[in-house]
This record gives sequence, structure tokens and C-alpha cells, in this order.
Amino acid sequence: QCALLNQHLRELAAKFPCTKFLKAIAQTCIPNFPERNLPSVFVYFEGDLKKQFVGPHE
Repeated sequence: QCALLNQHLRELAAKFPCTKFLKAIAQTCIPNFPERNLPSVFVYFEGDLKKQFVGPHE
């Protein structure tokens, strides 16, 4: 599921070059982040967290 999401996000990044897309190993960014919450997407605007999509069903 993470690989599929990464593929779609790469396509979006190519389509929207002025938008910053980042990917990271979850445990590197958030210690003890549960694998059951993957894939997750965090959307920020002007430094503020606007939306979280956590887990494969969201």
C-alpha cells in the first residue's frame, strides 16, 4: 500500500512542481510510530498541519 501511494505522490509531485512532497521512514520522523498506521499522509500549509490521513482505510 505504501508503494502504491508513493507512486501516486510522485505523479502529483511532477504535476505540481511548486508543491513540496516529502517521504520518510516513519520511525525516523516519529519515534515508535505504529506500522499499522501506514501509509500516512500529513498535509501542511504555511507551517500548520491541516489534515492527516492515517492508515490504509482513510
